[in-house]
Amino acid sequence: MGTISRALISVYDKTGIIELAALLAKKGVSAICTTGTQKLLDKNGIKTADIGSAGGAGDLFAGAIRTMHPAILASLMVKPGDAAALEQLKNMGGEPISLLVVNPLPIESPENAPRGKGAKAFDSMDIGALNLIRAALRNADNVVILSNPAQYEGFMAAFADGNGSITESLRNKLALQAAELLAEYDIGIYQHFNNLAGGGEFLADTLFLRYKKQLPLKYGENPHQKAAFFRRPEFEGVSLCDLEQINGPELSYNNLNDLNTALEIALEFDHDMAVIVKHGNPVSVAMEKDAHTSFVKAKESDRISSFGAVVAFNCQVDKKTAKEIETAYTEVLMAVKFTDGALDVLRSSKKTANMKILKINSKKWAKPAKTICVKSVLGGVIVQENDNLLVPEDGQIKMASKRKPTRKQLADLVLAWKVCKYVRSNAIVIVKDGRTLGIGAGQMSRLDAMKIAIEKAGEEVVGSVMASDAYFPFRNVIDEAAQSGISAIIQPGGARRDDEIVMACDEHNVALCLTGMRHFKH
Repeated sequence: MGTISRALISVYDKTGIIELAALLAKKGVSAICTTGTQKLLDKNGIKTADIGSAGGAGDLFAGAIRTMHPAILASLMVKPGDAAALEQLKNMGGEPISLLVVNPLPIESPENAPRGKGAKAFDSMDIGALNLIRAALRNADNVVILSNPAQYEGFMAAFADGNGSITESLRNKLALQAAELLAEYDIGIYQHFNNLAGGGEFLADTLFLRYKKQLPLKYGENPHQKAAFFRRPEFEGVSLCDLEQINGPELSYNNLNDLNTALEIALEFDHDMAVIVKHGNPVSVAMEKDAHTSFVKAKESDRISSFGAVVAFNCQVDKKTAKEIETAYTEVLMAVKFTDGALDVLRSSKKTANMKILKINSKKWAKPAKTICVKSVLGGVIVQENDNLLVPEDGQIKMASKRKPTRKQLADLVLAWKVCKYVRSNAIVIVKDGRTLGIGAGQMSRLDAMKIAIEKAGEEVVGSVMASDAYFPFRNVIDEAAQSGISAIIQPGGARRDDEIVMACDEHNVALCLTGMRHFKH
């Protein structure tokens, strides 16, 4: 590509445009501009020509298509060696453009907010800027495209060093970013009209996923796998995007996977609680009067598995809690807030100086609705709604046995049920006095999952309650649970032998609650 000699400037976001235009003028680059941009530059002593002088479409449609005149588009598309096309362009009153500076009206901006139904909702949708970018991309070997003010500084440095030109690698990078902008804009348009045409249908016939890279990761689940964290720009609600890292080295793929499980569990509770997560499964959960007591109880539930895990709180971590955290190795710590005393303890201790510490910066402590789970499979993806319910929307927990749980047992059953939703299937969770005692995760046999949970609970299992993520096909699980001392059970129900399950609970004087909703997790 040769020297940049002529620019077209048409920007909605005018951040940094004065400095950029001043440099271009200093280097002898002539520029044509749309009205708003030209007025701003003229006010700051930078002379440019109005786009109408290069064949623009004047004020037709209130100026909405000024940049769509054939002479303007041809000025971007013409190639230096095409003599016939250059002569045609000259006859149209145009000249080749080698730099396009443009950014469209954002599709989510206040000016572009839907004002009605159907096509009228997008009366302010930017058309001209998008067509300019498309034309320039068609001739990307000869036109540099600046589509975001964040690009100006790097371009200006390269332009100054390159004596009026830039490197091919930078030009290609800028073209890619312009293409990304087009794709995002078009997806936004598609999603809007899909919502209108689909009547609110959750999953359309065509699935477009739009994510922005937020964080490069050292590697994936294993060192030979590349990885990164991408955020969804339009996502509303508490998420990993709200995390602020205030201590420690970079996060890993496995850290983020565990942090997501921890955050989802924490969002289930309004009361102060602590959750410990490892390999995508909750190790333990405790809900007590404060963060310190909750953490002590959670750690006591499974000291071995807690080593090197992710610890999260839905409340503030104070100095007393920090001193307790310091007593055992924790890889990642997450909380809504940390006192200055807590951070002093964690940063000054040799045991926790390199701990990854994250604060949740979110104004609203609530789990967003209508989110999707996407899993890659050979040849495509499988997509489902995220599991955001505990019981059916129009349902409630049903007491199925003769014995009814006490108020304390019911509270423990609800805790067990909430935790069970985030344990890999087959899943069994045993709870007593506001904390998990044992969790059996990811077993092919539900009976084996229960045996693991009971073994972890130890002698404290007597008088505890138990949750199962799915129904019991046979009464053998009930028999073993009762023999171990479990006094109340919560499970979905729905098996062909539900009557036998209820009968077994009555025989053992075990309270049985049915939720009417399964919570498999794979």
